[in-house]
Amino acid sequence: MSEWMQSVTVEVKTVTPLFLGGADPHGQPELRPPAFRGAMRYWYRAVLGGVIGDQDLKSLRKLEQEVFGDTERGSPFSIQIQQVPLKTERKPILPHKTSSGSRMAFSEGQQFQVILRTSRPVDPLVWVNMCMAFNLAIWLGGLGLRSRRGAGSLQVIGSSDPSLIPIFPTKTEEIRKYIERILRSALKQAKSLAEQKGVSSSSALPLPPTQFPCAAKGAEIRLVKEWAVSPQEALAKLMRKMPKIVALGGISPRQGSPLWAHLFYTPNQYHLLLTLLPSRLASGSHDYREVAKVLQSFGGETIEIKGWNV
Repeated sequence: MSEWMQSVTVEVKTVTPLFLGGADPHGQPELRPPAFRGAMRYWYRAVLGGVIGDQDLKSLRKLEQEVFGDTERGSPFSIQIQQVPLKTERKPILPHKTSSGSRMAFSEGQQFQVILRTSRPVDPLVWVNMCMAFNLAIWLGGLGLRSRRGAGSLQVIGSSDPSLIPIFPTKTEEIRKYIERILRSALKQAKSLAEQKGVSSSSALPLPPTQFPCAAKGAEIRLVKEWAVSPQEALAKLMRKMPKIVALGGISPRQGSPLWAHLFYTPNQYHLLLTLLPSRLASGSHDYREVAKVLQSFGGETIEIKGWNV
């Protein structure tokens, strides 16, 4: 290995069915690096909003380019997926409806490896920020179709460097502590990178609705422990409680939901994490009071992190 090369190998487990379309969106799913890269970029942009605000888009792009590259320099890191043949099966897209359509998906409870490594010499701080982006994508979001509604949830069960990419705890009472650690670390490292590159940090969090999905006042995080005892029950129960309101996304107009649902697993229990990024919506429905009521209806506990939502 070259002296400048840095890498980390992560063992990942599917918590819920993973719908990742391949060459044929309705055919066999495929595990591909672009899915991870896209999720990492989305959540890294979200954390940057808490560091530099949502108005300075030029500086936002500058910091994104440091971590993800641009058309001139390309990406400073690569993603390699090592996998044994994973089981696929047809899964319902809307698990709370018996007559819903279905697609092929990677089944829950399967493992594969993801290797992150630098592809050219980079500052160590850039490398750390890459790893923070991976943590955010794995802990807060998901991959593939229906990922905002709990499908495609993944969990780290092994890491060659737990100080950078921690392993998910096996005890329910430790989940909140780890979530706080992930977010605080990401904010700290993004702020350090901004300072290094001469980008001014914002003195206050953005106010909703933000220009893009990001940390902001009112960016609520809610953890609901012991939500269900199976992935099927967890997804169905989630969807039965999710109302059809314009502010939660839809297809007319087409807009992604500002509310992300992620599922974690500890022995015999599935836990729900809800993350709201109160950004501007294509529908113009920017009043998030109704969404706040939806979040409260799930119960659980709110998580407040300085620099993310307070």
